[in-house]
Amino acid sequence: MTDAAATSVIPAAAGEDPDLISPLPDCLLTSILSLLPIDAAARTTALSSRWRRLWLSTPLHLIDSHLRPPSADAISHILASHRCNAVRFHLLLTRPSPADLDSWLRTLALKRLQELVLAPPSEPMCLPPSFHACHSLTAADLTNCRLPEDATASFPHLANLTLRYAYVSSLTLHGLLAGCPALVSLSLDRIFGCRSLRVCSQSLRSLTVSVSLVRRSLEVCELEDLIIEDAPVLERLLAHDVNWGPSLHVIHAPRLTTLGYLGVGIPSLQLGSALFHAMRAVRLPASVEFRTVKTLALEMVDPQVKPVVDFLQCFPCLEALHITCHMVIPRSMERLDGDKTGHLTECLDHHLKKVVLAGYKGRKCELQLAVFLISSARVLEVIKFLCENDCNLAWLTSQKRRLHLDNRASLGAQVLFEKQRNSYVRFSKHASNISIVDPFDIQT
Repeated sequence: MTDAAATSVIPAAAGEDPDLISPLPDCLLTSILSLLPIDAAARTTALSSRWRRLWLSTPLHLIDSHLRPPSADAISHILASHRCNAVRFHLLLTRPSPADLDSWLRTLALKRLQELVLAPPSEPMCLPPSFHACHSLTAADLTNCRLPEDATASFPHLANLTLRYAYVSSLTLHGLLAGCPALVSLSLDRIFGCRSLRVCSQSLRSLTVSVSLVRRSLEVCELEDLIIEDAPVLERLLAHDVNWGPSLHVIHAPRLTTLGYLGVGIPSLQLGSALFHAMRAVRLPASVEFRTVKTLALEMVDPQVKPVVDFLQCFPCLEALHITCHMVIPRSMERLDGDKTGHLTECLDHHLKKVVLAGYKGRKCELQLAVFLISSARVLEVIKFLCENDCNLAWLTSQKRRLHLDNRASLGAQVLFEKQRNSYVRFSKHASNISIVDPFDIQT
């Protein structure tokens, strides 16, 4: 504490608590204020002229749901009066006029905004061209928004981008990704207006994609083809709601470690030289191309041995395998014929340690697959059955008998039965976080 700060301490009267806040330096007080909800932080201006100055120079975290009540006028007043840079701007409850939104984004661009979250209620919100002036953004989460047309957008610091129920043309989306040289995580959650996307990124590590289960309108095109053309550091490719695609083409992703869900709803799946149509192998690789993949998740109408083994041939170093049943058989998708094979892959001999069968009912096809994996995976540590029923004792006894556990290739393998929770959740909500080892293991 400086001498000046020390002399500013007001001695406490008998029986009163001493003032331990006022002597703190401005830098600490502004840090404390930045952690408070904005309405609480703003009320400190009534304490004294010093606190008024502190609030106006505190890094701005403006989240409209913290305002009581949230309003466009309150947001405009805060942005106009506040002098410091902006860290976060979240617009969740307020529906601004186009003029207000344009003015806010221009002001936030000057304040070097870092994190932008837009989730307007009701109808999609059209973002003005001033959105592209926010060059300092490091994270953007845009829901129910129409992006402005611009094929030359530049966000040099943007590391995390989520587009959810977003409307963006193919030209604009390609330009946006090209203008994000630091992009690490990209989530495309039901985007409209872009039918085909080619991904070329030297920085991208996580890509999540999903399409709508029920098309909003036949007149609005949705993503049908996703081509990973050149992604040298991509580690995760995650697909949700795969009943409707899109087709996936992985051409160059030499560091890919986590892949899924893959299912019959994906019309065409290209993995290097391997090609699958609706989970049926059309062409398998002559040489191994994806030795880096450690975690794979599959969705199948009926879990069967043959298609699973075909995928294992593509990923010989696989360590964790998740398989779940479709809730709905996609329209125009044929059901695969059952087929058994005794072919043992490198994966089964040396690497596969964890298997999870979700939506397990004990049907014949499920049992055949489970018996095959138990009797073939030589280093298996655990096979987990996530069951749709209550796992009563009689049923469990019958299942364990039918699985021929005495014939397991890995004598130390655990066999676990659990009642399935969150049956419609495919992977962790924050799966783009690379620190999550297995994003499909949502039961733990």
